[in-house]
Amino acid sequence: MSDIKLVTPPDRLYTQEYSFLLIYPSSIIKEQFQNLIAQSNLNFHVYLYDLDTDQEYEWLLDTFNHVDTVILDIDNCKPTVRSLSSYFISRDKTYWLTNGESPVYNIISKNRIYNLDFLVDKIGE
Repeated sequence: MSDIKLVTPPDRLYTQEYSFLLIYPSSIIKEQFQNLIAQSNLNFHVYLYDLDTDQEYEWLLDTFNHVDTVILDIDNCKPTVRSLSSYFISRDKTYWLTNGESPVYNIISKNRIYNLDFLVDKIGE
């Protein structure tokens, strides 16, 4: 059984465990993520940013730079965080979802996803 720590603003952990940042994940993504990591025997830190108010920008940016993998659900982002999307997407560690068609995002990153099946390779079964 894995040891999973959920971290939300303003808390931070500075350790060596593999870490994820979920930015405004939908309930479907949360459930799929939970099911995938529950099957793993590895230890994880999961940072969750889904605040009703956009007031922890420094935490979000610092955490983004600290974690190993980021999952960004663009359609659920608040406007201010959505304006940071191109910055997040420009990094290889970011995997992003959207129902919209944005040719610019597709040029910046090929890491568009439609579900979390790609995580099986990262965390094992």
